[in-house]
Amino acid sequence: MFQLTIEPFGSFLRYNVFNAVTGDGFSIAPAAGANLLDLRFGETPVIDGHQTPEELAAGKWGKSAVLFPFPNRLDGGKYTWDGQQYLFPINNEATQNAIHGFVRHEAFAVTRVMLEPERASLTCRYAYDGHLPFYPFSFDLILAFEIETRGLFKLTTTCRNQHNRPIPIGFGWHPYFKLADTAGEHKLSLPECDVVTINERMIPTGPLEPYDDFRLGKEVEDTVLDNCFATAHPDKAYRLVLEGGNRKLTIAAHARLFPFFQVFTPPHRESIALEPMSCNVDAFNNGDGLVILHPGETWKTDVKISID
Repeated sequence: MFQLTIEPFGSFLRYNVFNAVTGDGFSIAPAAGANLLDLRFGETPVIDGHQTPEELAAGKWGKSAVLFPFPNRLDGGKYTWDGQQYLFPINNEATQNAIHGFVRHEAFAVTRVMLEPERASLTCRYAYDGHLPFYPFSFDLILAFEIETRGLFKLTTTCRNQHNRPIPIGFGWHPYFKLADTAGEHKLSLPECDVVTINERMIPTGPLEPYDDFRLGKEVEDTVLDNCFATAHPDKAYRLVLEGGNRKLTIAAHARLFPFFQVFTPPHRESIALEPMSCNVDAFNNGDGLVILHPGETWKTDVKISID
């Protein structure tokens, strides 16, 4: 039977959903952007999450962060919507861009907990009133984290436009996976895809380029990646597969809702980030994959993680 425990985690509360019989479970800090701190299948952790409250508060590398209302980078923090220009704070000094929206720093409220013998879920909600000048568009964002004892974890995201006019949105999720001691010891398999060409500030510059380095799966070794990819088949589901430590982890998404994904090997080389994204880098400016949500309209999608 899954159970819920709640414990202090620095200035936050840590919600632990855990099955003592199977060893499956996850932990979330709702007040820290609904950050996923831990995910385990059979007592074995599969993500490289924030280990201490200090790490969580710093949010370095954006581990397990929910990226909204846009993922990745926004060129110079600027965009124009409905004839008016807005400016997000520059929070990526290396590229002088805004990065990953703002909800990863906001407090979510737990609205529902479901505990069953072989399945459990925890649902969080962030109700935004449009008070920030760089994104004055109100919305409700609901995240449902669900786990099953057969080795399946799912994040379902629902956004409802509470503003009186259409709003631009993009969504991404930023988990870092760790199945082996180093990034290089993992085997990575990517679906048929193209790489987004970027400039030195990591902003798209033009056409996509074919990419097949990991099409058949191979060891990461010394490969350095911080790239956005576009799936080749927009009408199909796809999988990102990572293997290491005699385990095989799969992220499944549908290209209709997540036509892009980012792969990142951080400098510390301890894990690999696999990040499904609903839109391209700088989508608020180039419109590539941008979702336009009309008043009262709802956008919903999910990402699944499974382990063999």
